[in-house]
Amino acid sequence: MGIHVPPLLPNEAERLAALRDLRILDTAPEAHFDAVCRSAAALFSVPMTSIALIDSDRQWFKAKCGVTADGTSRDVAFCAYAILSDDALVVEDATADPRFAHNPLVTGEPGIRFYAGAPLVVRSGIRLGTLCIIDTKPRTFSEAQRTQLEDLARIVVAHIELHRGRLVAEAALEERTRSQALIAASEERYRTAHAKLERTADLLLMAQEAAGAGVWEWSLDEGVVRNSPESARMYGFPCGEGATAWVDVSVAELAARVHPGDLAQMRAIYGDALHHTTYKLEYRVLHPEGGNRYRWLMGCCRILRDEATGQLLRIVGLNIDVTERRTTQDALEQSEARLALALDSGSDGLWDWSVTTGYVWYSDRWHTMLGYEPGEIEPNIRSWERLAHPDDIRHARALLTEHFEERSASYVCEHRVRTKTGAYAWVLSRGRVVARDEHGAPLRIVGTYIDITERKASEQRIAYIARHDALTGLPNRTVFHEHLEQRLAEVRRGRGQAALLCLDLDRFKTVNDTLGHPAGDELLCQIAQRLRTTVRESDVVVRLGGDEFAIIISHLDHAHQASKLAQRVIDAIGQPLDLGGVLVTVGVSIGIALAPSSGDAPEVLFKNADLALYRAKDFTHGTFCFYEAGMDAAVESRMQLELEMREAVLCGGFALHYQPILRLIDHKTVGFEALMRWPHPTRGMIAPDAFIPVAEETGLIVPLGSWALQQACREAASWPDDLRIAVNVSAIQFQQPGLEESVLSALAASGLAPNRLMLEITESILVQDADAVTACLHRLKGFGVLIALDDFGTGYSSLSYLRRFPFDKIKIDRSFVREISDPGAAAIVRAVVGIAKELGATVTAEGVETNAQLEQVHREGCTDVQGYFFSRPLSAAQAIEFIGGNMVENS
Repeated sequence: MGIHVPPLLPNEAERLAALRDLRILDTAPEAHFDAVCRSAAALFSVPMTSIALIDSDRQWFKAKCGVTADGTSRDVAFCAYAILSDDALVVEDATADPRFAHNPLVTGEPGIRFYAGAPLVVRSGIRLGTLCIIDTKPRTFSEAQRTQLEDLARIVVAHIELHRGRLVAEAALEERTRSQALIAASEERYRTAHAKLERTADLLLMAQEAAGAGVWEWSLDEGVVRNSPESARMYGFPCGEGATAWVDVSVAELAARVHPGDLAQMRAIYGDALHHTTYKLEYRVLHPEGGNRYRWLMGCCRILRDEATGQLLRIVGLNIDVTERRTTQDALEQSEARLALALDSGSDGLWDWSVTTGYVWYSDRWHTMLGYEPGEIEPNIRSWERLAHPDDIRHARALLTEHFEERSASYVCEHRVRTKTGAYAWVLSRGRVVARDEHGAPLRIVGTYIDITERKASEQRIAYIARHDALTGLPNRTVFHEHLEQRLAEVRRGRGQAALLCLDLDRFKTVNDTLGHPAGDELLCQIAQRLRTTVRESDVVVRLGGDEFAIIISHLDHAHQASKLAQRVIDAIGQPLDLGGVLVTVGVSIGIALAPSSGDAPEVLFKNADLALYRAKDFTHGTFCFYEAGMDAAVESRMQLELEMREAVLCGGFALHYQPILRLIDHKTVGFEALMRWPHPTRGMIAPDAFIPVAEETGLIVPLGSWALQQACREAASWPDDLRIAVNVSAIQFQQPGLEESVLSALAASGLAPNRLMLEITESILVQDADAVTACLHRLKGFGVLIALDDFGTGYSSLSYLRRFPFDKIKIDRSFVREISDPGAAAIVRAVVGIAKELGATVTAEGVETNAQLEQVHREGCTDVQGYFFSRPLSAAQAIEFIGGNMVENS
């Protein structure tokens, strides 16, 4: 099958235009974008993150973490799907999603399995790309995590908007600088032409040729205006032959060429000029090429009078084409308006620094963004030095020097500035030298201030989230690894000892499953607080995940300090906790590894502390254990046993043996207990005590238990109808869905009557969720299946269980039978028998091995027995023989 090609958005052209207007594609890496990628990788514990921009035929990574490529084609980009909506796209397993299952990024490198991408929405419907996280393993993604990812995407959008604002401001500054230069050049040409107007009439045509000016003379008595060839061309009148051929036109003809909007002003100035000596005016005339186009002229003139009488004779003048200057000036005014709008629309302030004098012009917005009144701050570089944070000045000066020496294209610095309230605000200062002397030394630099206080606060929040557990507020794995590496580096240099404690809560899962996840979360928060108050200030407490914690003891003089701390932690955590009015008690197991004696590398010390924790949990709950050499060999042996067990489950390597259960009144066989055995091909018969705990810890007990039910029912179906089969059911099987279906399936497949099957459970099953387990047992009993309470008296021993559920049988543990000669043990057996009789249940004594024990349990009232005194567990074939012999004996 081919890969799915993502569809295009209806506004794709508008979206691409918005992306290209930003001029951000194929630009150099920027620290704040890279920081967001690193924060996302740490926050979500993923190997790959990127900020992807979707072009017409590709996705390009503006920033990335853990990604080697600069981009991919758009056809294979997950992000091309993510921009189809404003909501984040989450793909928990790409191989199960038809859009991506055959994608080369999934079937090949980098082997994407998990993807989550939040679109970068700059305005309604315009999504430029995504902030995405990627893993090579499938994983789930909660609503809280989706919200965190979308929050990070909003920070990326904020950076993009800052980038857009910077482009507008810089363009406006450059346009203003260029326009000022053009105006200066034009005015210089005007001053040159005006000076030449002061010369004699004989030099006027030379002035025309030198400065591109047009000369004219208006004879008041004739009403005719004589124009030099250049002046005539400016008005669009045809010129005669020869460079000095003047063109005469009437005043009316000339006025017809002037823009109607300028005629009134021109007449007013002329009228005023008749009473003075000179005048100057800028006005528009029709362009020689016709149409509705106009060009700008600047006219200057002198009034000539009869020296004797003062009578007006004529007016001589000069026209200069200032179209270019006026156009530039208009553009400058527009540019300044745009700059003012850009500054007024954000939190930007403008500054202009004369480096040689120290004078600095600060815009009004520069003042108000810091809480000052316009003009309140002295316009000098000394003001910046007084307001800048002392810790930031050195760095800012270094960056400024770098730009002054032309080692950077512009000055860019993030630093703090003191506001009028005395607090410090973060600003992004950008500037560029716009004038240098002949030696290249800077004369003038202009720039902007952008308030980034909110962005800095967001970055600090993200940094905190990336390094702390969201639930408990404790430092997380990132901080754990950093601190452990740092401390062990000091240990390797001979600076004392350290210790690592790995903690795992006991019975946490029971609380979480019984009272619900909110109660479990509250428990973890209270445990975290107890750990904080138990350790020293110099020690580090972290949450590794789930109900696992760790403590790094930074400075250790002797091993007993670690022992004392571990015991304090055990005592503190063992105190009851109030979870919404319900008092619960949990414990903790602790593994301890010392540095350097148990390792001076982080991964070695952590592994050894974990091995010690594993050993502590083997002993009993609420204890601690130091790492010792050889523990890893024991763990390796256990792991090998687990691997071989998994293979045996798949290959049918287990077997059932059957131990007879006899009725005491007539010694007749009434049934068998099915006991699981593992005949290993090389190790021989492995005892249940060796493999059953491993099976329960790994979950293998579920398929093993299901197989045992099927096998036991199939064997029992061939026995006489009065014989029952008893099968043990683990607590783990009750925790998984499907137990009832497994029982009914075994009965249906074998044809065994339900009342011939007895399920044996222990008291520990009832502790985990008594209501749910009791309901399940009632349903099974409703089907006709019998229920026995096994090993009674060795667990929690709550008589309320006997009251809440009518067991068909109670089995007395072999430990009481072994001590039956002791009056105390005999009294317990007698009491259990009495309770069973009241409840209508039979009583089986397990582990009967001697005739004395048999007689004693008989006297105490037990109804059934099983044990080596009668028979060891038998194979299926041997059980058939035993049944036959027993029938002969009782016939």
